[in-house]
Amino acid sequence: MTTDAPSGLIYLLATGRDKELVLRLHDDTVTVQALSSWMAEGVVKALTVSRFGDRDTSTYLINFRHVVGARLAPYSDTRTSSF
Repeated sequence: MTTDAPSGLIYLLATGRDKELVLRLHDDTVTVQALSSWMAEGVVKALTVSRFGDRDTSTYLINFRHVVGARLAPYSDTRTSSF
């Protein structure tokens, strides 16, 4: 578990959900191209993330087969909105 500053935000919209899951991303290797590939291939991927209000990180397994929308954004303490 690390307390390093997040490298960005990841917004995930899963099948059957009407709101995005917003996580602070602590993994510099995630790119738009990687997200696109994981979604197309239905990959299960482990990402290092933290939730707003938590100081520690955790490893979060995401089944990209069920992700219908994903986006990356720069990290900001005040950016918590979804669309």
